Amino acid sequence: MSLWDSWEDDAIELDSATGRFADPSKVHTVDHEGERFRVRGPLNSPRSAQGRPVLVQAGSSESGKNFAAAYAEAVFTAQRTLAEGQAFYRDLKARVIKAGRDPQSLKILPGIVPFIGETEDEAKALEQEFTDLISPAYSLRQLSRMVGVDLTEHSLDAPLPPLPPIDEIQGNKSRYQLVKDLAENEGLTVRQLIAKLGGGRGHRTFAGTPEQIADEIQLWFENDAADGFNVMPPYLPGGLEDFTALVVPILQERGLFRTDYTATTLRGHYGSIARKVGTLIVGTQ
Repeated sequence: MSLWDSWEDDAIELDSATGRFADPSKVHTVDHEGERFRVRGPLNSPRSAQGRPVLVQAGSSESGKNFAAAYAEAVFTAQRTLAEGQAFYRDLKARVIKAGRDPQSLKILPGIVPFIGETEDEAKALEQEFTDLISPAYSLRQLSRMVGVDLTEHSLDAPLPPLPPIDEIQGNKSRYQLVKDLAENEGLTVRQLIAKLGGGRGHRTFAGTPEQIADEIQLWFENDAADGFNVMPPYLPGGLEDFTALVVPILQERGLFRTDYTATTLRGHYGSIARKVGTLIVGTQ
């Protein structure tokens, strides 16, 4: 963190007459020598308007949640049901309090993949259109790496074979658990599992009208499952354009989304939230 503070707020001069970029007395070395690395400093770029970058943690592993509770300002996570979102929200906010922080200092932002149509049937048809584009061969290779089992010769129309214990997984443990739970709880075949994972990569996918999408967002926000969402449009730019043109105005009418910005930095936008009173954070990936 010292590197981000190695430039004082008013260090930049940009004096064209003297050719001086910054006041050297306001740019400081750090001279850090630790167990794993040493760095003299200062940081090789000036301090930004928000001082330090926003710290965002992704994932739901135990170590990830503990790290987020102690340091993060936002968490990008994947929960597929309201109950799962509420359980994660309660757990992480409790960890934030245990770490001695204000629970409102950490924003929980699940991913959501919205398929938007004028009617629900139209939205579901759009979702199916994208599902049909999934390459089974590629998806099987990806799924094999995720669950630690070679599925390339496994039948698409059979359930997953027995999976290894989570402590044997070398990759993303939280995503592994999500996939395992999804397959077992819903009794999915490999083909069905691939279809569920293909568009949202394990995040919540939802097909509906703009009003239905807004209802789902409001439900999660008002029932302690999210502080906001990381919107993951299924295609660009159209998916994002539809969300901003059709869903955002509904959220604004309901008092859930800002109609103007009150800050000029990402941290400022996050920090302006007042739970149950302020605006709903909606980011994009």
